[in-house]
Amino acid sequence: MPSDDYAELNQHLADDLALCAVGDRQAFQRVYERTASKFLAIVSDIVQDPDIGRDIVQLGYLAIWRNASKYDASKGRAFTWMLVIMRNRALDHLRGQGRIRQTSEIDENIADDAASPEDAAKNKQLRTILNVELGKLPPRTAQAIRLNVVFGYTCVEISEILDVPANTVKSWIRRGLISLKTGMPFATVDSAI
Repeated sequence: MPSDDYAELNQHLADDLALCAVGDRQAFQRVYERTASKFLAIVSDIVQDPDIGRDIVQLGYLAIWRNASKYDASKGRAFTWMLVIMRNRALDHLRGQGRIRQTSEIDENIADDAASPEDAAKNKQLRTILNVELGKLPPRTAQAIRLNVVFGYTCVEISEILDVPANTVKSWIRRGLISLKTGMPFATVDSAI
């Protein structure tokens, strides 16, 4: 999908999500028609079962309908916002399959692996630097890197989301990461913080 088409899709989705927020069912139908096939392919690939994928996508759309008022166009693209909801539903399903039983016992010997305040501050600073550097890349390259590195999507999944060949996505990511590495204003992560 050319970048103009992708931008147009996101604008339509953002407009329709705003209408969904006030209960417009026709807008929701348009959202569904524009995205269902892509989301079904992505979710089915994650859970490795098309029937379960359909159920998860249905739950995802229900969440989108209920939370449409929470979408903020200034924080991200509409398609990406909806994709995160779908992906989270799929991952929740996979996590649920791994649970044998719930327990209320708490093991006090488990180490707290939460980031320390110092580490959290360093991570925030690194995110800021990386966002600036990603902003210097072509938009589709930066988006492919974010989907791969931050959200963990494979090149095949990204190719389905962006509607481009998987080899194109691989090239964007490879060239983008090389550009990031050479363009960073510091030699190591430690010297950045």
